[in-house]
Amino acid sequence: MNQVLDEQIPAYKKVPLIRKIAFAAGQTGWSLAVFGFTELIYQFYLPPDDGKPMFKAFVYQGAVLKVFTIVGILSAVGYFISAFMEPIVGSLSDRSTFKFGKRKTFMAASVIPFAVLSAAVFFPLKDGVHAINAVWLSVTVIAAFIIKCFYTTPYNALINEIAKEEKERLHIIMMISIAYALGIGIGQTINIILSVYKDTMPNESIFQLSVLVYAVVAMVLMLMPVLFVEDNSGKNITQAELQFDAKHKNIFDNMREVWNDKNFRVLVIVELIYWFPQKIFVVAVPYIVAALLKIDNVYTAIILYCVGIASMFMYPIIDKLVDAYGKKKVMQSALLCLIISFSFTATIGLYKVPTLFFIIVYVLLNTYPTAVLGILPMALAGDNAENDFKKTGIAKNASYFGLKTFMMKIGVAITSLIFPSLLLLGKTPDNPFGIRMVAVTCVLSSILAFLVMRKYKDV
Repeated sequence: MNQVLDEQIPAYKKVPLIRKIAFAAGQTGWSLAVFGFTELIYQFYLPPDDGKPMFKAFVYQGAVLKVFTIVGILSAVGYFISAFMEPIVGSLSDRSTFKFGKRKTFMAASVIPFAVLSAAVFFPLKDGVHAINAVWLSVTVIAAFIIKCFYTTPYNALINEIAKEEKERLHIIMMISIAYALGIGIGQTINIILSVYKDTMPNESIFQLSVLVYAVVAMVLMLMPVLFVEDNSGKNITQAELQFDAKHKNIFDNMREVWNDKNFRVLVIVELIYWFPQKIFVVAVPYIVAALLKIDNVYTAIILYCVGIASMFMYPIIDKLVDAYGKKKVMQSALLCLIISFSFTATIGLYKVPTLFFIIVYVLLNTYPTAVLGILPMALAGDNAENDFKKTGIAKNASYFGLKTFMMKIGVAITSLIFPSLLLLGKTPDNPFGIRMVAVTCVLSSILAFLVMRKYKDV
């Protein structure tokens, strides 16, 4: 088998820096597009309240079935649907024979609708609370989640096809982690824009104009890998892959093959669990700022920028830690930091110290886990996909990343349902109990993720 693989795989060449940058630009673009309908949707349709709501209501904000919210239900449904779409798109991409490339064909077709839908979510058809707004929100959110898969799953699969060496793959993942944080950083400027222009026009108009600009920027950036990164995946189909495709006629057959990789199965179970605290870290900051710290919402952007920038300086350290201890132990250390971080978050405001103290400690505690969890899960998925390829001679990159993302989406869907429900327990300075319960729930999920990760073996 190794001899056959050596004959099929051309001599490896390092990826030019300009191509890496073009590839990473796509990550910035799609993270910016996604940021709206996965993160900002809470802020716009279930706004923080420091005594006066940031935005007027467009959909019913109270409890549905006594424990859920409209925004929470829609986000959860969107994540569940896209969770099942990820492996389907991954399998379709792995099995396709497009001359333009297995990956780039899907990416090119999805860029424009993806960008358009990322903004359309925030343009309700009626002023004030109205049933048609709920219908519009439902359609645009679910469509956005579905279209997203046709860009992000093939994009992730390109990582292993651009870089075959483990070290270079890790460095590319570090680049796209920075690019991902940059997309979120651009999205978070909305809180600064709201603060700067708050007296010039209604908050709703400022917000909507901002997301329109974000959509255009996201579209341009997402086109970069389509235009400037080579995708030969559709041009070098091996005989082994053709036989594999003939045997696996059902699109879910690929996923079953991947699920049978026991080590990878442990990793994706961890993926499902730890995404609760991972997502909460971003979406809960506006509520922590308003209800626990009791300061202006502009600090939401400041806190997230500080964590993002500080985490980038951690990347060289993480690289050395991985060399010294392996990816598994570094992942476990990050999960331990999450436990400490959210334990601290639950206590913010309970004792008398300067607000600046809380902010500094919050940033420091979240820097390391943000850096590690932004890099290593993707690198570990790539390692398992490459390990499988060496054993079988069959490239199932999109299926590996598709299953990883499937489990992540299930975890985030559960988060999207639980988070707004916990907010119903209290999200104001007078009653912040719901915010504290969010932090406690994150502690419990981080502990569980740490325990499951112990069963993983570095490959």
